Amino acid sequence: MAKSTTSKISGWEKFWIVLASLFIVAGLFFAILGIVGSHLSLTYSDNWILNSQAAFEAKIHLSYRWFGVILLLVGAVVGVISLNLFERKSDADAERAERRAQRMKIISNSEKDEKPAENSTEGATEVEATPVEEKPAEEVPAEPAAEEPKAE
Repeated sequence: MAKSTTSKISGWEKFWIVLASLFIVAGLFFAILGIVGSHLSLTYSDNWILNSQAAFEAKIHLSYRWFGVILLLVGAVVGVISLNLFERKSDADAERAERRAQRMKIISNSEKDEKPAENSTEGATEVEATPVEEKPAEEVPAEPAAEEPKAE
């Protein structure tokens, strides 16, 4: 019995996945740009990547490589957190639906079982009851209470 599952992705989940993907793509771009810039066999004055990296480092104090690595890490963290949160939510929804289906199954089964057994006397045998005699409780005379000394 193959169970067909459809997953619905909410708007917020799409937003966070796209945002994490943008951080990762930008991080890859900067990291690759920094690697290519340092390995180009051009003079420094002709290498536009190293010239732009010098201006970038003056403002941010990071090279293209390190800035790319930081963006990669931020994208990975955002992606992992968002996927984890939305997975927990979908698991909770699935468990809630499963519990509801089990309750409905139990209720429908109990309704089927109750109808024939309302006033059923089939298989019942009548047994004669014999009373049990109880012994009367012996009366014990109450002991006189000792008088407490009065405080003066």
